[in-house]
Amino acid sequence: MIADSNPQSTCNEQLQSALEAYPKLLSIARRITGCPVIAEDVVQDVLLQLVSKPLNHDIAAPISYVIRMVRNLATDHMRRLRYERGLFMEEDVGGNATAYGSPEERLREAEAYRAFCCVVEAMPTRTRKFYEDHYFADVPQKTIAREAGVSCALVCGLLREAHTRCLAALSAEASQSRRYRPKQTS
Repeated sequence: MIADSNPQSTCNEQLQSALEAYPKLLSIARRITGCPVIAEDVVQDVLLQLVSKPLNHDIAAPISYVIRMVRNLATDHMRRLRYERGLFMEEDVGGNATAYGSPEERLREAEAYRAFCCVVEAMPTRTRKFYEDHYFADVPQKTIAREAGVSCALVCGLLREAHTRCLAALSAEASQSRRYRPKQTS
């Protein structure tokens, strides 16, 4: 047969066979990659390889060979993807290079801390001790009341009042810093 010796005819036959097996090839690639888009890319790459360089005539089962090509290419793609993901770390959203955020944020935090310290220093000695013991040393209110010789209700009331003052100072500082913050133009 003269048609079999023609390389273009052989390429067309191989490509036609591969296109008939396209759903099966796509299914195999999808199973390996886990992604339909990547699977389509893998199968397209194999089809392009068949067009650019047809299979040898001595291959007994060309479709089995093409299936093996799809499996190998999909496996190689996934290995390369895993390797690349190991190389490159994703950058946090925001792009700040420091762990402390922007200088403006750092300044606002420092001002809020100063306002908080001023409120704590202005508290009566006993209330400040109760507040520091409870919120900074994690001492239960019952223990504070027992050691001070007062009721739990008194300790609870003093802590609530002190905490409310601290929150108010932080809130006032935040609203003041928002008021004086320059408007950002884009």
